[in-house]
Amino acid sequence: MNGLKTCASALTAIIAFSGAAHAHTSYVVPNVFVTSEGQYVTAQSAFTEDPFVPEIAVASDDFHVVLPDGVRDDFDVITPLHQVVILEESLRDEGTYRLTTGVRYGRKSQKALVDGKWVPVFGPDAQVPENATEVISSQTVTVADAYVTKGASTWEPVNLALGRLVLKPLSHPNEIYLEDGAEFEILFDGKPLANQSVEVKREGGAYEDAKFEQHIETDENGILSLSFDRAGKYLIMTRHASPAPEGAEVDEHSHTTSLTFEVAK
Repeated sequence: MNGLKTCASALTAIIAFSGAAHAHTSYVVPNVFVTSEGQYVTAQSAFTEDPFVPEIAVASDDFHVVLPDGVRDDFDVITPLHQVVILEESLRDEGTYRLTTGVRYGRKSQKALVDGKWVPVFGPDAQVPENATEVISSQTVTVADAYVTKGASTWEPVNLALGRLVLKPLSHPNEIYLEDGAEFEILFDGKPLANQSVEVKREGGAYEDAKFEQHIETDENGILSLSFDRAGKYLIMTRHASPAPEGAEVDEHSHTTSLTFEVAK
């Protein structure tokens, strides 16, 4: 708890950087995904365009861990820096731990309807186009997750829905193997999103002869099926905009949810 208290002012200070992250994806990545006897896990959280190269620290007041029995807990340590937040959690019990930014409400901006298309209006000097026929306010809502298993896997943290836009693993996220692939269900407010685009990136993909980046759609039941040509660390991300709930400060919420996982041989 002391780590949480001492980092509060620093987290507030780096919120100013979060506006620059509108074109980036937030992530959480641990130093280990599966361990037999590990006592701790250390993770980093940041915004990036190239996983997992941190560019802008994630400022969230909802960082937390879901323990193997499904109970929420605070991280033992949260250390925010300018480009990355370092997280540490002790692995006291066997099972699967969910490391998450929680639901994070980010920057507010505007969108203008111009010639039938929504155009973002963002930045201190941005002006609404004169020929705009409608203007709405928008706010980003992001969730970034990763899972770590000590000993045998458990499903309680995996099955827990967090936020409105959910990347639900149907294959256990710490048991994804190269020859098997993986499946996920994409849900919004508990309902499957058919034909929903999901971006798939791999650590080091920018160094490959053909830069690795895929955009794959869910099927009519909201199921995402992935196959892999090599082992490694992967980041998947999906976005979905919707009217904000009644009483919100903006007209629209722009949701982004991401998940980091390892594909093992």
